[in-house]
Amino acid sequence: MSHNYVVTCQKPTAVNACATGNFVSQEELNLVLAKNNYLEIYVVRPEGLQLLKEINLYGRVSVMKFFRPEHENKDLLFIITQRYNVMILECVREEDDFEIKTKAHGNVKDSIGNQSETGIIAIIDPTGHVIGLRLCDGIFKVIPLEKDNTELKAFNLSLEELVIQDMAFLSDCSVPTIIFIHQDQNGRHVKTYEICLKSKEFKKGPWKQDNVETEASLVIPVPLPFGGALIVGEETITYHNGSSYIPVAPPVIKHSTISCYCQVDPVRYLLGGFLGKLYMLILEKEEKMDGSHVIKDLKVEYLGEISIPECLTYLDNGVVYVGSRLGDSQLVKLNEEPDENGSHVTMLESFLNLGPIVDMVVVDLERQGQGQLVTCSGAYQEGSLKIIRNGIGIQEHANVDDLPGIKGMWPLRVATQETFDNMLVLSFVGQTRVLEICGEELEETDLPGFVAEHQTIWSANVHHQQIMQVTSQSARLVDAQTKQLTDEWIPPGGKTITVVSGNTKQVLCACGTDLFYLEITKGKLIQKGSMLGETEIACADISPVIPETTVAQVAAIGLWDLSLKILQIPELSEKHREELGGETIPRSILMISFEGSFYLLCTLGDGVLCYYVFNPQLGLLGDKKKVGSTINASSFHDYCVIDGY
Repeated sequence: MSHNYVVTCQKPTAVNACATGNFVSQEELNLVLAKNNYLEIYVVRPEGLQLLKEINLYGRVSVMKFFRPEHENKDLLFIITQRYNVMILECVREEDDFEIKTKAHGNVKDSIGNQSETGIIAIIDPTGHVIGLRLCDGIFKVIPLEKDNTELKAFNLSLEELVIQDMAFLSDCSVPTIIFIHQDQNGRHVKTYEICLKSKEFKKGPWKQDNVETEASLVIPVPLPFGGALIVGEETITYHNGSSYIPVAPPVIKHSTISCYCQVDPVRYLLGGFLGKLYMLILEKEEKMDGSHVIKDLKVEYLGEISIPECLTYLDNGVVYVGSRLGDSQLVKLNEEPDENGSHVTMLESFLNLGPIVDMVVVDLERQGQGQLVTCSGAYQEGSLKIIRNGIGIQEHANVDDLPGIKGMWPLRVATQETFDNMLVLSFVGQTRVLEICGEELEETDLPGFVAEHQTIWSANVHHQQIMQVTSQSARLVDAQTKQLTDEWIPPGGKTITVVSGNTKQVLCACGTDLFYLEITKGKLIQKGSMLGETEIACADISPVIPETTVAQVAAIGLWDLSLKILQIPELSEKHREELGGETIPRSILMISFEGSFYLLCTLGDGVLCYYVFNPQLGLLGDKKKVGSTINASSFHDYCVIDGY
């Protein structure tokens, strides 16, 4: 019998629901995204979205909504999955961290009933007392919400109207009252019902409207002080509250299917069209003689193009999150004035979505035995080809502008007992600048022991609470606490340092064809070895490759004659020489251990990566392989992975 092994190698990327609310704390606004069976919780900051937590669920999210009961000071999150599991999640603070806990849960699946063609509808009473569900045609489920209930139980109410397009709770009624669009042989109509929780039955609602637009598909409840609801179709939008009936037929939405909406404030709503168009619906109000306000007209403005939206949510300061299932999700800014193309929408950030994938193929583009997945992703105008390869992802947390021409960067811990680095050394042509992390800001500072008038080639924290700076003129050892220079090594004969490699106890300095080996002690740099060569040195490495050792026994260098050398430390005698072949010089070299095996990596000027199986005891190289890396020369830097991140 044959078996298949199936494993998930990519988290879901398509957004099927989103919501904003005060979930983690009362002071912060949170954005929660549902991606299939995956939740992402963000905090909305002035500089953008910051990911706080990721949660896996046992089920695909169908509907997700925030609500706040009267006894709560934060929002709770209601979720229903495709298999009719319902849950209420709350965020519980635990010192500097927080945990998402299930406050109540249940399953509301019935043994009978036909699943509705218009999907699952879940609505929450504005007072937070009742949750309403339409799962099957002809049945409306009611979940009463009680403070200390940990199990969500529903009772059924029979609906005479079988084909329901959309429904919502009205905000201006003393008892829970639903409004819905239904369809029969005569067209589509709007109706309201009151829910009697004691007798568990529907009662006649305050108003109804027969024969609305035949394509009406969306109900938007209007909050107090206006109340009522908006009925959205393909060509018309109607406001109705029982006493007022205001229809409009804006030309800008003609033949547009409005698929989702979000509220900006009580009189402004964003409407997302299935064709990727964004509209602003404005309720124009007027003041009556008694000082109250009523809706007098509706106005719709076209804002611009976005990804085809599955959901919309307004964040703050004119920023909107566009969640898409058919294309890339977006963070957009709404502007008062249009740009040269007439659009009021500026895209701030785009979030990659691989779905929906309609076809795919595995190809070996570089003929190196490393298959890459080429997918036909997206739908309609969002269609695209995407290339997926195995690797790591890098997420940007902050950026610093106005620093052109950076040649090198090194983090340092200076005058601190913290485990995290607090300074950043930036190297430019002819100068070195140092930035210090002060809270959430970067401020330029001085290190008295550093030379600011020269370009730094290498810098690092080293043994005995010291830091090093190597420039073309010298290697400088600086006390990390006092920031003062303690020793300086200058190449003999006024030579210029061109290549540097180091670790916490050793430094290699190449000066053209010559190589010098230095050891770092407390307050002193000691030259222990040298090699006078005939060929220019292009790159070097002195990484301690053997586990649990901090001192390297061998060094590796790449030469301009297209060869590599393994050298014995400290005398720098040659142990092995390897010809690279080809016509491109080596640019960077690194000795490293992967899962107990030793390798030497070397990148060439054309971006090709050569790697060898490496024996650090004998200094031998073997089993050479090449992989296409980038179109430009690369440099190597090793890093450690902590807790899988």
